[in-house]
Amino acid sequence: MTLSTVLASIAIAVIAGPFGTFETMSLVTRITYWGIAIFSGLLVAYFCRATMATVCGMRHPILFDLGAGVMASVFLTPLIWGLRAWMDPVLGPEQLHLPSIAFNTLVIAWGIFILRRQIGLEKPSGYWRRETGEDLPKPRLHRRLSALDGGEIIHLSANDHFVEVATDRGVETLRLRLGDAVDEMDPIKGLWTHRSHWVALSAVVGVEQVGANKTFVILRNGDRVPVSRKYRPRLTAAGLLE
Repeated sequence: MTLSTVLASIAIAVIAGPFGTFETMSLVTRITYWGIAIFSGLLVAYFCRATMATVCGMRHPILFDLGAGVMASVFLTPLIWGLRAWMDPVLGPEQLHLPSIAFNTLVIAWGIFILRRQIGLEKPSGYWRRETGEDLPKPRLHRRLSALDGGEIIHLSANDHFVEVATDRGVETLRLRLGDAVDEMDPIKGLWTHRSHWVALSAVVGVEQVGANKTFVILRNGDRVPVSRKYRPRLTAAGLLE
């Protein structure tokens, strides 16, 4: 996908000839110029993302995007200026406005980083990103899901020889023992509420008491999961019941 995007970007830049390159460069020169510029931009972007991930992590998206964009502009501005001065037969170095190149590079870099985040591409490997911005580790069970990739697993329930996996994107049924499914939820913190039900603690929004003997855990997706007498002490230990 990355290679296809880069090649498409080069083709568009060569055909459109932005920033005056259509008027001052031949077709072959434009292909060479934009090929070097865009591939260099890709390498610089990877370096900037890795640096910002090390410095501030993925928990500060605004700082991440701002820092990565500024770094990309710092590295790419002199490169773009040098390429244009070298390859453009019309414009000389004295005619290239460095602040303008820096501004355009910064705006484009910010736009790309922000767009990646908005369409869900900018997320740490092995993690979910909840709408609140919280990073959640991805358990091994997640690899078994086919139609619900990327969803946060919040509830497991046994159904004969199958397990129904409820996520914030829907429900999928797997041929698996419930105990094995729970083992594959590590390191997500959760608890058994019934011999046929397991819930993620992060998905619990409340507890409902019906009469003297019936208790239900209320999940973020609206599910009411029963709590058996045997597992009530576990909810008490987790601070969900008095």
